[in-house]
Amino acid sequence: MDSFFIYSDESSHFEYSPDHPFRPERALNLKNLLEQYDLINKSWIKVVPPEPIPEEILLLFHTKNYLKVLKSASKGEITEETLRAGLGTSDNPIFKDMFNKSNLASGGTLVGTRLVLEASDRAFAFNPTGGFHHAYPDHAEGFCYINDIAVVGKMLRRDGLRFAYIDIDAHHGNGVEAAFEEDNGALVISMHQTGKTIYPWGGFEDNIGKGVGEGYNINIPLPPQTDDELFLKAFFEIVTPAVEAFAPDIVLAEMGTDTMANDPLTNMALTNNSFEMMALEIGKFSKKLVGMGGGGYNIDNASRSWAVAWAAINGIKMENPYAGILGGVMVGPEIEGGTLLDNPIYITGPTKEKNEKEVDRVIKYIHDVGFPKIGAVG
Repeated sequence: MDSFFIYSDESSHFEYSPDHPFRPERALNLKNLLEQYDLINKSWIKVVPPEPIPEEILLLFHTKNYLKVLKSASKGEITEETLRAGLGTSDNPIFKDMFNKSNLASGGTLVGTRLVLEASDRAFAFNPTGGFHHAYPDHAEGFCYINDIAVVGKMLRRDGLRFAYIDIDAHHGNGVEAAFEEDNGALVISMHQTGKTIYPWGGFEDNIGKGVGEGYNINIPLPPQTDDELFLKAFFEIVTPAVEAFAPDIVLAEMGTDTMANDPLTNMALTNNSFEMMALEIGKFSKKLVGMGGGGYNIDNASRSWAVAWAAINGIKMENPYAGILGGVMVGPEIEGGTLLDNPIYITGPTKEKNEKEVDRVIKYIHDVGFPKIGAVG
């Protein structure tokens, strides 16, 4: 197996605004953890810098006018078109060199995809600064300016490749859904907190695609306070059989960590124990896999969870050489005993019973309505 960690100091050292919740420095924290736990200095692993996405590839998804407006706003040129493009809001502020920095962060996904496709055997690439699943062809949304997933997906389809997209971010991947909802060569799966309670206010189970793409768009809306047990139940009963039935050439995975229990912007109750199990499963059924960071607004949660997923997919046992020093006081984001894994969380009582009924209802709907269209068996 070949593995590629897509990273540069430049791509992880910028900010939208001083108080914006999206913090690209999560990638630097992750790199430090991978080094501390000896998860990156292996013969099959390479650290590769990202590169900007060429304009001809960006234009496979984004409009020429939007890219023009994005570039102009980066230079401080603000017009009515800037506002229509979703720029200058609290979610998507305008900042210096915005186009180039966003394009470099997104470009790691393209670099990783090409490396994975060129590998002779199984391969995995991870771009912690990517995963901008909300951006649309002509406007920014939800902290996302350039939709690296949709751009790469369009390139794959142009080249005749079929891909599965797995989104485990707490927010529905609306921009990616819109890009491929009429395409039966792209299996788009989004697991997320229900749009009844959180942005982008959609992504319900009856959004199954259109035309020849009907059935190839799978939404798994989950109630607030969904825990590891119920999230994994939905994952193993829907995601695994759907991807195996589809048999893609490559898998793209947006591995947002804002499903974790103490994320400041969401209301889920996961721990990175389930994150590890999902990563293991995705690694098993993906010969070619490209992962992206996505959401996650507790920086320690994000870096720990991604380190756990990286180790799982690469088959590496985590060992912390610094555990127990300084009188047992940890100097990084580790919790008890120097482990990167969270303590379990157990949701019980009426909330768990209510959530279990809702998750079972969603699973049944997808099995009954969506699975027959793609030849999957629930």
